[in-house]
Amino acid sequence: MDLTSATWMVRSLGEPVSCVHTTSDRTVFAGGWNGRVACWDGEGTSLWTVQTEDRISAFAINADLVVVTSGLHLVALDRATGQERWRHALEGSADTVVWQNDALLAVSSVYDIEHNDFIESAVWCCTKEGEVRWVERLDERPWSVLVTAEGVFAGLGRPRCGHLVLSSPPFTHVLPPTDSPTTCGSAAHGRAYFGQTDGTVRSLDGTVLSTESASVEHLTCMVKGYVATTDTGHAVGRTDEGIECWSAKGETVTCQMEAFVDGDVAMVWLARKEGQRGLLEVWRSDRSGRLAHASLGRVHSMHHRADRAVVGCEDGEVVVWDQSLLHRRLEQAPSTNDEPEDERASALQAKLRALRQA
Repeated sequence: MDLTSATWMVRSLGEPVSCVHTTSDRTVFAGGWNGRVACWDGEGTSLWTVQTEDRISAFAINADLVVVTSGLHLVALDRATGQERWRHALEGSADTVVWQNDALLAVSSVYDIEHNDFIESAVWCCTKEGEVRWVERLDERPWSVLVTAEGVFAGLGRPRCGHLVLSSPPFTHVLPPTDSPTTCGSAAHGRAYFGQTDGTVRSLDGTVLSTESASVEHLTCMVKGYVATTDTGHAVGRTDEGIECWSAKGETVTCQMEAFVDGDVAMVWLARKEGQRGLLEVWRSDRSGRLAHASLGRVHSMHHRADRAVVGCEDGEVVVWDQSLLHRRLEQAPSTNDEPEDERASALQAKLRALRQA
C-alpha cells in the first residue's frame, strides 16, 4: 500500500526538519536545521513558531516546558506559548537532553577537525529553572542515552567503551568483555539494549543477544523482540532471545521506530535513503511482509506516541499518521507480494510456486 494515501496530516516547517516529537495529547513538535521550532495541536492547528540560533537535535518535554538542544545551547520554551524561559550555553555542541525526574540531563561534545574525532564530552545536570547542578567531563562521547525505570544510561565510544550509569558523579562504568564502541541503543517495554561496532547487541548486564553482519547503526525494542539495523542497510527482526524472524536489505537506513500494531504484532518503520529522496517502509515485526511504503523527502527524524506517528523530512514536510486511519487503509488495500529481498524468503516462495505448478 502507498503510505501517503493514509496520512492524517502534512505540515511544513519551512526548512529541513532535523527533529520531531509527539506527546500523549497528540501535540506535534518539529525542529529544523536552521533552528526553527513549531508546535501544532492534536487537530493540526498551528499553536506557535519560534526561532532559535541553530539546528535542533533533541526535545525534552514535560507539562510546562519544551527544552531543545539548539547548536551550542540548551533552550527552554514555554510549552503553551513558545516563549523562551531560559537558555544555557554548553561546551561544544548540545547533542541530546532528557528528563530525569524534575531535572534535565544534557550531553555536549567537542569535535576536533585536526584529529577528525570527538576529543571531549560532558554530561550536564540542570534544574527546570536552568540552574546547573553539576557537570561531569568525559574523554568519550556518549553516542546513545537511554531512559529506563531503573535510571539513565549512556553508551560510550572509545577509549573506555561500555556504558555509564548517569546518577550523580562519579558515574558507574560498566565495561563489556570487548573493546567495541557503543553506537546506538533502545529502551522500551521494560528492556534496554545497546548496539556496538562489532555487530553485537547487548543487554545492560552485558549479555550478548545477537551478532549482526556489520556495525549496528539503529536499534529498536519492540513489544516482542527487537529490530537491529546495520550501517550497510541490513535490517533484522529478532525475538527477545535473539532468534532471527526476518531480514530485509536495502539502502542505508536513516532512522527507525516502532509505531502501531497489526493485530497483536507491532509495526516497525524504516526510513532509507533513495537517491536524493527517502523511502519509508512499514513492516510487521514478527515475520516477512512489508505492509506499506512511501516516497518522501529524506527522513531525518521520527517519533510516535499512543496512536500517532510523526516523520520529519529534509524537504521541510512534517507528516503525521493516525493508527485508526492507517488500519482502515490497510484493510482496504489489495494484497501484494511485497516481500523482503532475503534468500530464505525467496527460496520458500520458489518452492511454493513449484508445488502449485506440479
